[in-house]
Amino acid sequence: MRTAKEIKYIAIHCSAGFGKRESIEAFWKTKGWKSPGYHRLIEVDGTIHKLLDFSKTSNGVLGFNEQTINICYVGGVENKGTTQQPIWKAKDTRTEAQKTALKSCIKEAQQWLQKNANTNKIIIQGHRDFSPDLNKNGIIESWERIKECPSFDAKKEY
Repeated sequence: MRTAKEIKYIAIHCSAGFGKRESIEAFWKTKGWKSPGYHRLIEVDGTIHKLLDFSKTSNGVLGFNEQTINICYVGGVENKGTTQQPIWKAKDTRTEAQKTALKSCIKEAQQWLQKNANTNKIIIQGHRDFSPDLNKNGIIESWERIKECPSFDAKKEY
């Protein structure tokens, strides 16, 4: 168990697909993960799945998991190819219900942190914002991102 005081980030993710909770959890098992990738998972209709207590470590951002609460919405891509040969491109596919649920999950995480005496300034950002700043200009530019997740600028929005 980790303490709330260890948390520095709330990371927003997209699933980069439209699978249901069960298929996402099955994918994690193929990777050999003992813990889920996220603390909260938000379906297209806004349903929130509580996958893990905030006091436990999830597998959302390699190298930052001990310091991060991970929240994910289902989606984040569109098919630019065909059904037979999909070409997936990053796209903000959040529904209004998901946007509302994301705000609710962030608020829940912030309340948990406050209740558990976390006085850190919590940074809310997308998974992509954990990428290295290769040119050292203080901005993670699109060419520096290790992934597009969550397919919108969470740092700016939240």
